[in-house]
Amino acid sequence: MKKERKIAVVVPWHGYGRNILLGVSKFVYSHPYWTLHLVQSDSPVLEKDLRQWNPDGIISGVVDTELGIFEQQYERPWVAILMQPDDSLIPFVTLDEDAIGRMAASYFMERRFVNFAFLGNDIYEFSLHRAEAFRYAVEEAGYECSVHLYPTKVYNIDKQTREEIDREKLKWLESLPKPVAVLACNDWEAFQFIQFCRQYSFRIPEDVAVLGISNDELLCNISNPPLSSIRTPDERVGYDAAVLLEQMLNGKKISQRKHFLSPMGLISRQSTDVLQVSDPVVVKALRFIQEHVAEPMRVEDLLRHVFISRTLLERKFRAELGRTPLAEIRRQRIQRVKQMLADTDLSLAEIAGMCGFGSDVRLSTVFKETTGISPSAFRKEVKTPTSAHES
Repeated sequence: MKKERKIAVVVPWHGYGRNILLGVSKFVYSHPYWTLHLVQSDSPVLEKDLRQWNPDGIISGVVDTELGIFEQQYERPWVAILMQPDDSLIPFVTLDEDAIGRMAASYFMERRFVNFAFLGNDIYEFSLHRAEAFRYAVEEAGYECSVHLYPTKVYNIDKQTREEIDREKLKWLESLPKPVAVLACNDWEAFQFIQFCRQYSFRIPEDVAVLGISNDELLCNISNPPLSSIRTPDERVGYDAAVLLEQMLNGKKISQRKHFLSPMGLISRQSTDVLQVSDPVVVKALRFIQEHVAEPMRVEDLLRHVFISRTLLERKFRAELGRTPLAEIRRQRIQRVKQMLADTDLSLAEIAGMCGFGSDVRLSTVFKETTGISPSAFRKEVKTPTSAHES
């Protein structure tokens, strides 16, 4: 039986921090000699707490702490998460921010946006990296990107500072050409920004389409409208960090110290559910599809709504979207199916009835034809992050 190992995990106890803890806990399940000590990343007594507990190893990012100094003084094995330490010898597991920026830019461009913006904070390293990555991807495609970064933390600030931040944000928002696609640095920022936009009568997503990062299902689904978000492999960050730390504690040589994890996909919800088109007939048809996507619908239903021939409607759709009206109906239905597979535990038969399909068999057939995988495989992929394997 292996000797007990005391491991300190320093993360926020909300949002992505809980998912990282979940990843670490899955490693601990098969390594019961690990005993975890959880510390809030912004705890004012963090170093004192760690000194008293005297862990054998540490999993942490350096956020509002002097943990890096702690590690050097006590020479404890340390795996950094969601950051790149200045010391090149310290292994780390973080997100591929460039891939996140490219995914966001590509997603918005598929919806034919030409105006782009990023909202974040200049205090946090991840926010700065995401702003740079998104702007680079947008500019590489020939567009411009406006970036607004708060010059201070937005938590636990006085009323005067908050009002000043809001004035500057409103001034920036009003200056943006509309419609505009906005990537926020994380889901919390996106959630607050949607509320802010609605407060000042900006329509979501018609005037401002908002995309978050992390896919925090609670925030995404209580948002009004529900928030689209990029799925980040936070559980895998925790699991992979635990694997690396175990190797260090066993005295193994770490051959690869830099680990960049790609985003796991994007869950599209109503906060970005809009296509930028100029033809009023196509706009009217798209609105009809959105309003009736949960019902059985044929192209003939569209024709009765827009009062033009099928040939002309198909010509307009191809000119604006590059696809037929039938393909757009199918696209929107499959998008709704994806959302429900990701956000609910409803059966395929229930989802089929709520997404305009006659049966779960028909849903499965169309879904696989469109995406290349079955609905059950998609649900498993969305709800079960890929785990690393211990070497």
